Amino acid sequence: MEFDAVRQVWIVEDEPDAAALAAELCRGSGVEPTVFRAPLPFLAALRSDDPPAAVVLDWRLEHELSAALFLATRHRFPAMRVVYWTGIPADLLPGMIRADASTRIVDKAAGALAFEAAVRWAVGGAMPAG
Repeated sequence: MEFDAVRQVWIVEDEPDAAALAAELCRGSGVEPTVFRAPLPFLAALRSDDPPAAVVLDWRLEHELSAALFLATRHRFPAMRVVYWTGIPADLLPGMIRADASTRIVDKAAGALAFEAAVRWAVGGAMPAG
């Protein structure tokens, strides 16, 4: 299955201000965001035949469901790029996320430029290593 050539990114973020900021930064980078404020609508959309180019997940989702969303994404689309945009230090995230070659972790405190670079990488552009 091909990923969306329109450079669409799905964002799963339960904090309204963070979700709005992530969507705004995506649009500013020429990427069309779809925001999911809860896990179930995201999982339902993930089963569709029209996947995005990438997903943005937050580690601190309500009910600690972020790992389940990551695993569901990997199960359905093993090569889909994932950006973890989180306030948790990268070394505290599970090894399956840190070691995943199709995943980048971005600290929310790193600012807009770091997030935008990760989104560009996720939709097929370059991102510096690190």
